[in-house]
Amino acid sequence: MNPARALLVDDDPTILEVVGSLLSRHGHEVVGTGSGLRGAQFLRSEHFDLAVVDLMLPDLSGLELARQAVAKPDTVVVVLSGSTSVETALQAVKMGIYDYVPKPFRAEELEHTLLRAIEKSQLNQENKRLREQIHGQVPGPQMVGRSETWQNLQALLRRVAPSPSTVLITGPSGTGKELAAKAIHQWSPRASGPFVPIHCGAIPENLLEDELFGHVRGAYTDARTDRPGRFQQAEGGTLFLDEIGTMPMSLQVKLLRVIQEREFTPLGSTRTLKSDFRLLAATNEDLGSLVEQKRFREDLFYRLNVIPIQLHPLREHPQDIPVLVAHFARKFSKELGLPLKQVEPAALQALEAYGWPGNVRELENAVERAMALGSDPERLLLQDLPASIAGVLPSVAFPRLPQHQDLGRFLEDLERHLILESLQATGWNKSETARRLGMRRTTLLHRLRALGIPMDPMGEAESTLARES
Repeated sequence: MNPARALLVDDDPTILEVVGSLLSRHGHEVVGTGSGLRGAQFLRSEHFDLAVVDLMLPDLSGLELARQAVAKPDTVVVVLSGSTSVETALQAVKMGIYDYVPKPFRAEELEHTLLRAIEKSQLNQENKRLREQIHGQVPGPQMVGRSETWQNLQALLRRVAPSPSTVLITGPSGTGKELAAKAIHQWSPRASGPFVPIHCGAIPENLLEDELFGHVRGAYTDARTDRPGRFQQAEGGTLFLDEIGTMPMSLQVKLLRVIQEREFTPLGSTRTLKSDFRLLAATNEDLGSLVEQKRFREDLFYRLNVIPIQLHPLREHPQDIPVLVAHFARKFSKELGLPLKQVEPAALQALEAYGWPGNVRELENAVERAMALGSDPERLLLQDLPASIAGVLPSVAFPRLPQHQDLGRFLEDLERHLILESLQATGWNKSETARRLGMRRTTLLHRLRALGIPMDPMGEAESTLARES
C-alpha cells in the first residue's frame, strides 16, 4: 500500500489524536481539524485519498460534509458517530460512504476499516489511470468487425450494458469473451468503477477461494497482513469470472450466496462484508451439460444465466477477417516499432480460407508472428504466415472443356462456377461476394440473373434438385 493522505474531521481532540496515530504509524499523511467548515475548505483545495468525518460537528452538518467528500471522485469516506439516529446513519450509507463506524469503537477494528478504505481508494485511482491510458489511445472498447454477426453482437452488448443484471457469455476459446465483458463494463453506468477479472481455471481451488474472498491477518500461516479479495475489490464496478465452468463444486455454493446476498466473509474473519458489484461470467463449456453431469450446480447456473450472450467462432463470420488483420497489423506495427505493412492479396486469401480453430486469438498470434519475422519491410507476405495457414489456399476445380463444346458456353459455365463458389464461401453475402470477385454489387446481381443463379441458397438447392430429377 502506497502512502496516502487522510482528512480527519472531529471536534473531539482525543479522537483526532487516536485516529491520526493509527494512520501515521502506517506511513500515511494526516490532516486533522475539529471544524466542519475548515474540513470543507480542505476538501475544496486539496486532494485526499480518505476522509474520516464525525456526523456530529458544531459548525456544519457532518452529513453535509460527508456528502461533499463523497462527491470527490478519488476520496473514500468513513463516518464516525456516537449519538446519530439510525435514520441519519442510513442516509450516510445511501449517499455512498465506504463504511459507518459507531462510537465507542475498538482501535483495531477502526484501523482495519481505514486501511481497507485507503486500499480501495488507491485501487480505484489505479483503475482510473489505466482506463485513461487506454482511452487516450483508442476511444471505447476495441470492437473490431463489419459482419452482420459482429454488428448484432455489438448492438446486444450496448443494450445489456445499462442493466444491473448478471450476464453469462459463452463461446469457444479465443472468441473474445473478456473483450465483450469489458465492453459491457465500459458502456455501463459502472464504467468509472473497477473492472476486476479472475480466471477460475488458472488458480488452484484453495488459492481461488482466497483470491475471491480475501483474508484477514492470521487466517493461515502465511497471512501476515489483511488482503482484500476480488469481491471487495470490485466494489462499485464489475466482477468478471472467466471460465466459470471450471470452478470447484465446493466453491460454487459459496459463490451462490455471494450472488444472492452481495455479502461475504473473508477467510479467518467473523465479520460479514458487503460489496456492490455487477457480475459477468464466461465459459467455453456447455453449463447445461455440466449440470446434467452433476459437475455444476443447477441453482448457480440459473443465477448466472439471467442474460445469455453467445459468441460465434471466427469461421462463421469470415467477413471480419480482413478488418481484424488490418487492426492487428496496426497494433503490432506500434508495439514492435515496425513500419505498417500492407497485406499482399495471396496472404489475405490464405487467412480468409483458413478455418481458425483458435478463433480471433489465433488470428492475432498469426499476424504478430508475420509482422515480427517477415522479410519484407513493407508487405506482409504469404510466406510469412505459419505453414498450417499458408498451405490452405483454396484450389479452384475448373470445369474441363469437353470435346466439341462451344467456347462461349464453357466460359459461361466457368463464370457460374466461380460465382457459386464465392457465394458459398461468404454464406451468400452478395456484397462480400462482389468484393471477392472484384466487381460492383449491381454487376454481380446482373450476372446472377443472366446466368440463372437464384438469389438465395434455398433457391439454388431447389434448382439443383430440379436439374437432377
